[in-house]
Amino acid sequence: MLSSLNKDILHIELNSICCYTYQACMGSARGHANRSMPASGSDSASSKTNPYMVPAVDRSVRILRLLQRRHQLTVTDVAQTLGIGPSSCYAILKTLQHHNIVAFDGRTKTYSLGLGLLELGGAVSRDFMFVDKARIHLIEYVRRTGLTTFVVARVSHEHLLVVDKEEPGGDMRISIAVGTRFRITDGLSGRCFMAFLPQDESDALLKTVGLSPFAGLSAPTMRAYRAQLSVARAAGYVALTDSPISGANGVAAPVFDSEGRVLFAVTAMGLSPVLTAKAIEETGASLRVATDAITKVLSAHRG
Repeated sequence: MLSSLNKDILHIELNSICCYTYQACMGSARGHANRSMPASGSDSASSKTNPYMVPAVDRSVRILRLLQRRHQLTVTDVAQTLGIGPSSCYAILKTLQHHNIVAFDGRTKTYSLGLGLLELGGAVSRDFMFVDKARIHLIEYVRRTGLTTFVVARVSHEHLLVVDKEEPGGDMRISIAVGTRFRITDGLSGRCFMAFLPQDESDALLKTVGLSPFAGLSAPTMRAYRAQLSVARAAGYVALTDSPISGANGVAAPVFDSEGRVLFAVTAMGLSPVLTAKAIEETGASLRVATDAITKVLSAHRG
């Protein structure tokens, strides 16, 4: 089947490592077809487990994340979707509008993300520039393997975010968007974090976050999941082979800070003909060599 697509582009977007959207671009005359599964997870659980959570701030962040997903919404839309009282929702939106964090369209009476976020994002980008010093290893790994490789960071107690990526050329490729957010127990990258976190922290996250289906497979039992993490710790990387949904294989390895804490997960994925199950062990080991080199570069930079 894949050989018949030599002149076409097969684009598989990993919307959240374990939730895939297929988009086959078969030339301008053929159009495209999509199949998707929504990402799971909610921010509300963290407010129940964090004693320092400020409700108004929590609601503000949840509103911004909703606008990120759905772009233009009325006060009623936001309030009903998030279960926030209309008056409180209106007050939060007007406060965010005052700071240019959201924008208001008087014609449609809808809110969207504001330009003030660009200023904040620019500051984050400047602070994050140290990653560029490690990109040479990312680029070289993609050049050698032909695999889509992306960097994932922990952005909250329970969530991860894709912060960088490098993709190979060619007609058939796997792609993931920078900014993709998912639960820390989900997918290859989540398993990578969970495997190399301190045991007590990993166990606590399993209790509060729970498990969801992975790459088309049923959700594993806690015992099976912990066994997977144990195997990953021993090998130095996490592996996925023969996903029944994506037809893709992958590996993920950790990057540590100078104190030995997990800073990033670097995940590499390819379609089964590119990354075969037989090559997983060698590919995982070579990715761990690359992430160890990145750890060294970042530790020297921060030191």
